[in-house]
Amino acid sequence: MLEQYGIGQTAKGVAFDYRDRSGKVIARKWRDDQKRISWQGNAKEVVGFGWHLANPERQDAVAITEGEFDAPSIYAATNSKVVGVSVPNGAQSAANWVKKHLDQFNQFKVVYIATDNDEPGDAAAKELITLFEPGQVRRVVFSRKDANETLTELGSQAVKEAVYAAKELRPDGIRPASAYAGIATKPRECRATNCAFTYWNKKTPFYANQLIVLIAGSGVGKSTFARALALHDMSRGIKVGWIGLEETAEEAVFRFVGAQAGVQLHARQSYSGLTNEQMEEVAQADKFVTGSGNLELFDHFGSLDEQVILNRMSYMVRSLGCQHIYLDHLTIVGSGLAQDTRQLDALVTKIRSFIAATNCTVFAISHLNRNSSQFKTWRTEASPNSMTSAAVTEFVN
Repeated sequence: MLEQYGIGQTAKGVAFDYRDRSGKVIARKWRDDQKRISWQGNAKEVVGFGWHLANPERQDAVAITEGEFDAPSIYAATNSKVVGVSVPNGAQSAANWVKKHLDQFNQFKVVYIATDNDEPGDAAAKELITLFEPGQVRRVVFSRKDANETLTELGSQAVKEAVYAAKELRPDGIRPASAYAGIATKPRECRATNCAFTYWNKKTPFYANQLIVLIAGSGVGKSTFARALALHDMSRGIKVGWIGLEETAEEAVFRFVGAQAGVQLHARQSYSGLTNEQMEEVAQADKFVTGSGNLELFDHFGSLDEQVILNRMSYMVRSLGCQHIYLDHLTIVGSGLAQDTRQLDALVTKIRSFIAATNCTVFAISHLNRNSSQFKTWRTEASPNSMTSAAVTEFVN
């Protein structure tokens, strides 16, 4: 088998004969006992190591390996039904090299990715999958680091079983329905969170991993409603991230404390008109808002950059442990009071992807488009700026 592939022992190591498309030996790769590599001949024109044995009419498939000894290991274990072909220069350049010789590999209905079971091998496999048609490629997972090590330690049957047990690889995010067999026979494991308003709990429970958009006209009280939701979250021990783009973090604290105490604070120049009882309520509210550890604020310093805000949301969830994020408001992100629905659609898509990755809940406020040609009643004919994304729960005043 080694002779068929062109592998020979030398005084200081091993030599591998590389061929051109016609099968003629045009280069030799030397590897000494210290695993140092050198080439002799026309290395630029070589095809895959072992390609001269590949025949789509005789073999079931081809297996791409990153080592010359791995290729004959697969060929021998499968009784020459799967021909092993090694890339010339290891895993890091595997995808670029295969891309140049894709026409050869596409002659086979099935392509096995048999790179090593390590980080470089896995990285190479992820790149290689993108070069082939869906359903054509399969990933081989060996019991040891690679095909040759599996052969020498466990025998040819272990190699054969690993090859034929290889699962079809698909691009990220594409899965067959069979992968979800049986999951619908039981209720989904959804974590519902009651909000501060019983009416909304009955109509639309709040679930984790959800984007909830609060929509109403200007001055109706969207921010006040959202702040009430946030305070209720905090009272239940749910950590909240508040991103108020129309106020500083300091202003937000005044509004939160005032809402909790039932006293308007943010617009007061003096507290001289407040009673002792009210001041005690303010003190208790301040302790709750600032001392509970359940509120994180984004002091944006005037920055409305979309990526900055998304990064801060990620930090709040991943690093600070926030479960609910409140964004006030969507239509100010990016260009400031943006009216470009395409930009808003893209932002909502990014937020939804962020939610899916972190399993948090995001409450976002959106203004209505109140163009004279559209705005008649908020309930029937108002057009929300950013509501073309399907994964949105709408609360319309």
